[in-house]
Amino acid sequence: MTFQPYQKLRVCLLRGVYSKKEYTLMVRIKICGVTRIEDVHAVVEGGVHAVGFVFEPSSPRYVGGCDNLLLLLESVPPFVTRVAVFGNLVDVGEAVWQRVDAVQFVQEAEPVRLPSHLRRIRAVRLRCEEDVAHALQLQAEADALLVDSYHPEKMGGTGERADWGLARQLREEAVKPLILAGGLTADNVREAIAQVMPYAVDVSTGVESAPGKKDHQKIKEFIANVRQFADSP
Repeated sequence: MTFQPYQKLRVCLLRGVYSKKEYTLMVRIKICGVTRIEDVHAVVEGGVHAVGFVFEPSSPRYVGGCDNLLLLLESVPPFVTRVAVFGNLVDVGEAVWQRVDAVQFVQEAEPVRLPSHLRRIRAVRLRCEEDVAHALQLQAEADALLVDSYHPEKMGGTGERADWGLARQLREEAVKPLILAGGLTADNVREAIAQVMPYAVDVSTGVESAPGKKDHQKIKEFIANVRQFADSP
């Protein structure tokens, strides 16, 4: 199997070839379900790498009907990735596509012609090893895999913890970067990183005061704990 550079380092760390003190393990951060401009400013000031905007109509964080949608998307500055998040991927129009950098989705409800600049993140919900095998097949058409918790009715944003054991198994076998989501909080994110060793972590419910309303103090604590993992011995 061919490993990407960050995967090679993590394999060495796990096998004890290198110590964590010798290398800085950078885990990227995405804050998802942002619906307000003031929350965009808070997450960006905190130093996140990506901001997620939900276009799934069943979600309480749905932004598709916002009067200031384009302004919301444009409030994210350069060098921070804007991710349009879907359950079923649908066409939301050229105005939105040109203001986002990546799409995240569970499945494609209909053929959608996406602009060539958009990166694809496939969200997978792992319940068993068969789901891991299916996710490995999906990576051929994705730039990254995102592991979320399984829910029989909802496609994400439940606040329930994903299966870290299966997520780690997928990370070890995949050649594409793995993003860990599902029930992460400031209290458990360091343990989650230690167990899974993901490329990035993704949080929504865990940094909210109410669905779609981000708690700025929780955001600071979450980001600080992710960074502390890299800095700890």
